[in-house]
Amino acid sequence: MALFHVLISTSLRSGRRERESGKDDRGEDDRGEEISGSLLLATVDSQKHTCTVLRQLELPPSPHRLGRNSVRGVAEFAGGYIACNTTQMFALDQDLRRIEASVSDRRFGDIHSVAVRGRVIYVTATASDSVLDFDHNLHKCFEWWAGEEPELAREMTEHPRQAMMWDHDFRYKGPYYNRFHINHVCFADNGDLIVNLPNMPVSAAASKFWNVTARRFHLLPGNGGTLLDGRVHDGHIMNSIHYLNYTATGEFIKLDCATARVLQRVDCRVPLPRTTGDALAIENGWLRGAALLHDELFLIGQSKLTLFLVDMARGQRSEPLVLKGFNGDINCPGLAIYCIAKADHWRRR
Repeated sequence: MALFHVLISTSLRSGRRERESGKDDRGEDDRGEEISGSLLLATVDSQKHTCTVLRQLELPPSPHRLGRNSVRGVAEFAGGYIACNTTQMFALDQDLRRIEASVSDRRFGDIHSVAVRGRVIYVTATASDSVLDFDHNLHKCFEWWAGEEPELAREMTEHPRQAMMWDHDFRYKGPYYNRFHINHVCFADNGDLIVNLPNMPVSAAASKFWNVTARRFHLLPGNGGTLLDGRVHDGHIMNSIHYLNYTATGEFIKLDCATARVLQRVDCRVPLPRTTGDALAIENGWLRGAALLHDELFLIGQSKLTLFLVDMARGQRSEPLVLKGFNGDINCPGLAIYCIAKADHWRRR
């Protein structure tokens, strides 16, 4: 199979910083302004190494947070498509021509990604350290907060606890900040819900991944595996193997779920002359966005709308795909990918 249809969400940072009233665990007290973002529908040709944009559209900006105009989580869902800004989830028709419904929630601060399993879509509400799920009618079915877990709660400060106690609206700028920066969910082979905890301090007894269903850590380094310290994004589990973007080193990696041992590393770095966000991007770029296309072939996202095909069976990656049909400056260091998802329904049209 050579042709794949995908959804790609993007953000464009201006380089200006937005002062926050609170600080996160790294002492950061400002955030990068995101002036625009796009939802792309594209065809990837794995033989010709091209990515051709078929649709490029913008979403309505968040009415809750000015200066955060990126497109975040994207997915096929309920016969159409889902796309998010920072505080809202939109249902789009199957032609990607119109918005048919929208939903928001007071926990929807700084949405990062969405994931689909069956007839349910899961939303990572990063600002509130929460995951919420919705049925095919976009009715909320379930919500989980990291502070409900004793092993995670002891890592939290009073700010997040007080915010949840007072039913704070995380969509608006305020004094509260996330502790774990939950940015993605995926599913184990048995269906267990796994969440990323990028800001979690790692030790023999703790990892950057939590099994919500089993209420325990996932990929514990204490099992003799690798200590993953630093930023992680995305994730896909199949056949007891966990694939993810290790943004801290700019590598796409493959780990054994039982031992947390790294089985494969593929260098996907795109160094930048400067950064409009985290200084880490100067050395490695910002590795974010991953979609399984076929077998162990993944489409991986990087800074400046760079896309790689990564074959994890062989531990190899392609040269950057030739991007066609995109309206924008792909050489801007502030241009980044947020999420990538397959669009199989479009292929079958």
